[in-house]
Amino acid sequence: MRSEGSQATPRRRRATRAPAPVPIANLTKKSRGRRVPTSPILVQDGGIKKSARPHICPAEDCGKRFGRSEHLKRHVRSIHTEEKPHECPVPDCGKTFSRHDNLNQHLRVHKGYKRS
Repeated sequence: MRSEGSQATPRRRRATRAPAPVPIANLTKKSRGRRVPTSPILVQDGGIKKSARPHICPAEDCGKRFGRSEHLKRHVRSIHTEEKPHECPVPDCGKTFSRHDNLNQHLRVHKGYKRS
């Protein structure tokens, strides 16, 4: 019998294995577990068809499509133009980048440098 005020100890659960992964159609290595659309057209409410990626790259022979306008702008700047507005602030480096995330990655090369 338990004495008054004592608490029961919780039972340990037996470790179970997760089920084996089942292959899912339309997945690519790049998708990293996300479902990849097989068609560029989505059906909206009311049966009206709308493109899943309405922003199309204007560059000739590219045709890439994006769901967000900022992704299209980033693509055009980094692939189709020479625009590189992000410059490494380390003296005597002079490297420039089209994307700030690439600059941040580059700054790791300069160990110990802190941006002010």
